[in-house]
Amino acid sequence: MGFNEVKMFILALFTGSSPDIAAKCETLAALDLSPKIQITSSKTVSEKSDLPAFCQIQGTIKPHIGFEARFPIGEWNGKYFQAGCGGYCGQILPDRETHSNSINHALRRGYAAITTDGGHQSDNIGDASWATNPEVEKIYAGEVIPHTHAAAFQLINEIYGRKPSYSYFSGCSNGGRLAAKAAQEYPDLFNGIISGCPVLNLSGNGGILASWVLRANSDASGNPILDDQFKDKLPMLEQNAIAQCDALDGTTDGAIQSPEKCYVTLDEIPACGQKKTKSCLTEEEKTVIRKLYDGPINSVGEKLFYGIPPGSERYWAVWHLGNKKNPSIGTRLAEGYLPFLGFPDDPANYSAIEFDLDNDLLKLETQGRLLNAMNPDLGAFSEAGGKMIMWHGQADPLVLPNQSIDYYNDVVKKFGKQSTENFFRLFLVPSMGHCWELPAALPDRMNMLQVMEDWVENGIEPTKIAVHSSVDEDDNSLNAKEGQLHPYPSLATYSP
Repeated sequence: MGFNEVKMFILALFTGSSPDIAAKCETLAALDLSPKIQITSSKTVSEKSDLPAFCQIQGTIKPHIGFEARFPIGEWNGKYFQAGCGGYCGQILPDRETHSNSINHALRRGYAAITTDGGHQSDNIGDASWATNPEVEKIYAGEVIPHTHAAAFQLINEIYGRKPSYSYFSGCSNGGRLAAKAAQEYPDLFNGIISGCPVLNLSGNGGILASWVLRANSDASGNPILDDQFKDKLPMLEQNAIAQCDALDGTTDGAIQSPEKCYVTLDEIPACGQKKTKSCLTEEEKTVIRKLYDGPINSVGEKLFYGIPPGSERYWAVWHLGNKKNPSIGTRLAEGYLPFLGFPDDPANYSAIEFDLDNDLLKLETQGRLLNAMNPDLGAFSEAGGKMIMWHGQADPLVLPNQSIDYYNDVVKKFGKQSTENFFRLFLVPSMGHCWELPAALPDRMNMLQVMEDWVENGIEPTKIAVHSSVDEDDNSLNAKEGQLHPYPSLATYSP
């Protein structure tokens, strides 16, 4: 009997046969498992070309967390995977592509996996009105993590007859914030945590930066100056930035790997005459772009937050360009954050454009203590044996990568570089935007879950991570196909 046969035999002893698991799945909804779990549906889903057969469990975790769990019918690997949710959550999205708050890539690896709606229901990307309920707001802030973990463990024990041997959490954007929260506030729950493009400083990013972008890009009538038609000029803007700053890191690879050294000028771009084309900029457009690059300042010129990174221009169409009837995603998120999440008193009929950068900063502090994930004290997480990988696209124009760098440096300042590297690594991904919304100019696909498994289970430190352009998100090769990420502050390298 070979190794794989022995492995499957042992797993079968502990988890039961496929028919047994399928039978348990079909009857799960009829059982009275716990007053904290209400199952509305449990059924087996047949094997597909890209997914194994699984038990699909849908329901609610009290008080009001909607969830979907997917447990393998056949070969459970004995491990648990919990996903975060992006933006203001509100939807259950188990079939998201890539590793952005998705669970299918974990299911394909044999995990019992679960995803949630963050504790409330809304299909409007900018809707945060649910946060007027303090209980719901606290669940979104982080309490969804232990509630989901406890319920999932009970379901796993019911289906497989035992608890998982390893537990992992992964999320991007707000899901990345939740990942960091898990390490900071629930240090004993997960063996490995993957935090992608995390909005760690939600009050700074969602309040200060978002209001600045909205104000900078609005004319006197409230119309966006860089509107949805401006997308035709984005390739010109990106080329202008790359030409000026690509080589600042010592290599010319089509990406800006040292944005902190980069100051983009717009002097080489022709001014528009009476005829506007995609190869020119008006003075009004240049003023807006300058403000976006430079970032928020108050009336005396004090810098309050970072600016949008040069090299991110291709992604502006996704997040920052819209029109008055159909505002950009960034605008909708800003209009949801400040009146409902940013301030403790939830002011009525408030617009993010009203935020006063001279007088309103202190109003963000109370909610910041609830929502932000910036505590560098990961001592309990480290002592519990936990490992965390944080990664961030260097060209992320929505959730700025500087906050991940600042956080990593704060942890190093507290624990020292060597001690920090024992449990926490940061990887920056050149030319990548926010959670794979568009293809990057350089390879940006990687298998973070396998890297984390190897670190947690086999003691293999993540000294490099392969990146490639393949759409096969479950590629298991750790050898560089097209490039390698290296732990911050080292730069990525690419094959010729």
